[in-house]
Amino acid sequence: MRIADSNAATVVIGAGLAGLAAAVRVARAGRAVVLFDAQPAHGGCCSTTRVDGFSFNNGAVYVAVPSLLRAAFEQLGADLDDEVPMAAIERPFESHLEDGGVVHLTDTATSCVEGPRSAERTRILRDGLGRLRQDWAPVYRALVEHVLPRGPSPWHALLRLGPHLPKMAGSAAALIERRFPDAGVQAAVGSLLLYTGVPPERLPANQIIGLLALMEEGFHLPRHGMGAISDALLRHAHAAGVAVRLGQAVERIELADGRVSGVRLAGGERIATARVLATTAGFEVVERLLSPGTVPSRLARTARNAPLSHRAVSIQLGCAAPPGPGAFIVNHVPALARQGLLHQTREARPDWLSYTAPTRVVPGLAPAGKSIIECYAPASGIGRASEWSPQQTESTVHRYVEALQHRLPGLSVETVRAIGPAEFMRQRHLYEGALYGIAPGVAPHRLFPHRAGVEGLYLAGQTTFPGYGVAPAVWSGLQAADAMLRDQRRARR
Repeated sequence: MRIADSNAATVVIGAGLAGLAAAVRVARAGRAVVLFDAQPAHGGCCSTTRVDGFSFNNGAVYVAVPSLLRAAFEQLGADLDDEVPMAAIERPFESHLEDGGVVHLTDTATSCVEGPRSAERTRILRDGLGRLRQDWAPVYRALVEHVLPRGPSPWHALLRLGPHLPKMAGSAAALIERRFPDAGVQAAVGSLLLYTGVPPERLPANQIIGLLALMEEGFHLPRHGMGAISDALLRHAHAAGVAVRLGQAVERIELADGRVSGVRLAGGERIATARVLATTAGFEVVERLLSPGTVPSRLARTARNAPLSHRAVSIQLGCAAPPGPGAFIVNHVPALARQGLLHQTREARPDWLSYTAPTRVVPGLAPAGKSIIECYAPASGIGRASEWSPQQTESTVHRYVEALQHRLPGLSVETVRAIGPAEFMRQRHLYEGALYGIAPGVAPHRLFPHRAGVEGLYLAGQTTFPGYGVAPAVWSGLQAADAMLRDQRRARR
């Protein structure tokens, strides 16, 4: 295929889930597609790297809302269950409280509390979960079945969610306090939201939807690691005839007369095209890929005003022995009002932490008789990723390994893999090392639009979709591709 001379080829930038899904969608519609990624491997933040026999995830650590991911695969003519076998996480959450209590979160029937006042607290926990599920299950179904597959359209969301808006007012903390009249149970339920990087009192109530995802569908792990999802999409990209060019960075999106005319690669090669679908962060498109003076005002305004999510140091440990009994996600947490402490960088060994143990669900991710422990330590107090030094990463790893060994006596570490904010920015193309791009819980109008405001330029990826995750990543690519294909059909009329 002669890409360089043909305006018929669509250029997709980024070979993560969004880029792979978009490339397959456009290619299946009969268009030529060339897919570029600056990294030598595909998958982005949903990939797996093998180190010393351990399969470490490169970002995403589990699959929530599998029905949404299954529906996205169906849109591409793929069977998720056949291509990406997954294990249900039977013991998803275990939260250790200040008073010695342990809360096991699963569903309304089996969630329970051990320790002080266990029977009373178990009743409070199950009653609260039951009422929450009764109230919020319709919201969950509307989101999964109607809103999220259509994309972040405020008007469509209002149409589907309008009757539920009163219950969505206020903060997640206030909602939890109303539903669970016990401080320890509140702390455990709030700890489920730690992944957002935002204290519960600053999260909108609608973020409780993460708890609904657990109760309605459970959490899952691909049996071959998170990279199995992007591997499946790559197979479909090859089958659809997508030209995949890894290890080749796009430096500039070129315009002529206000329209896309091509892209220029880092080595100087120019690819002529009338259509570009960029799945890198919208911030990157504004600040780096478009020339100064060509950025539409709406994109520039979004880049100025959209709040970034949190930064962190990813710490992954290959351990010499199995982790023993326990849950997939283990939290040691203070009271709900103090959980913001888990998002602040500390100079001493942290008293509170959260970690995952993927080999408790899929032992094959580690060599026989060994295990993996993963945690995300906050990298707070900086304005730019470049302000976080390698020495800070090293110090953070030391403190958190010490904290893990304190919580897991006998933990013997063989392999350490750490990724700081600067590495997330360079290796995973997360703008400024922000894990979710735009902070969770923001209103849809603060996200970057799929149509960039430049003829022929479309955006997908983590800054175009609310509540970014594995399934939304695929849907963001599908939605941007569909917008492009619709515009092409209109242009032919």
